[in-house]
Amino acid sequence: MAVINSPFESQYGFKGPGFSVDNLGNITAKSIITSDVAEESQLVDFTVTEENNAFLIQGYAGVNPTISIARAKSYKFSITLPLLGFTIYSELPDTKYNTGLVYQDSATGEDAQGKLTGTLTFNVSLNTPDVLYYGNADGNVYGTINVVDPIGQFSTVDVNSIINSTSSTTGAVTIAGGVGIEKDLHVGGELNLSGLGIPRLSSLTNLELNASNKIILQVNDIKLGELNSDGLSITINNSTINNTAIGETSPSTAAFTSATVATLPTVDASITNRQYVDSTALSLAIAFGL
Repeated sequence: MAVINSPFESQYGFKGPGFSVDNLGNITAKSIITSDVAEESQLVDFTVTEENNAFLIQGYAGVNPTISIARAKSYKFSITLPLLGFTIYSELPDTKYNTGLVYQDSATGEDAQGKLTGTLTFNVSLNTPDVLYYGNADGNVYGTINVVDPIGQFSTVDVNSIINSTSSTTGAVTIAGGVGIEKDLHVGGELNLSGLGIPRLSSLTNLELNASNKIILQVNDIKLGELNSDGLSITINNSTINNTAIGETSPSTAAFTSATVATLPTVDASITNRQYVDSTALSLAIAFGL
């Protein structure tokens, strides 16, 4: 019996061209990505109360519990703390962290700190430190806030795979679209440009090429020359200087501090050398008795 693959669909309108199921129940998928639901479920708002001079947080066991929040997320702290108040610190006991705080009356920053009741919204920025603290006004009763990167957004990324890249679609990391990088780019291996037409290396300002030793010029893996501290060492063929052709029959002018012509002239347009001039002058002198 023939096996017929068809796109995976559901009654809710989902259809995946890279996911198919045959009539025997076999599944074919291009890739499978799992989602950590448990981690996402922790991204909730907090209800904070107090008891016996300690913080209680709904859904967390014990007093002054450690909680986790994620960068680029917003959280609401519903507080009922008539004695303790609620303050967020970057360092205990007295360095407050005011960035991204908004109280229900629109007070922001430090003015939103130390509230006894109401709702405090914390808009967590990407630059928020890894560890913060919530505590009372004196900072002697407190709990820890761990700040993590959300799924898909990272302050730093380490990719442990050592798969080499041999094209724009291979390697430890491949990206289908363009990449924008705001700061420096350091490449440990080779930088290869590929694509349709002529790949372009351009700059909106000056472009500087800097090498510790030399810059090698190659075309088709054939070395044409190099640029080093002594200057440019490369053979010049079919080129121009100041838009004047070099090596053609039409005359041009040039001035040199010194020059050497190694070959004898063969046509009347050839440049002569010292040997030819001397031998010709000697022959004419003998012929005419000069």
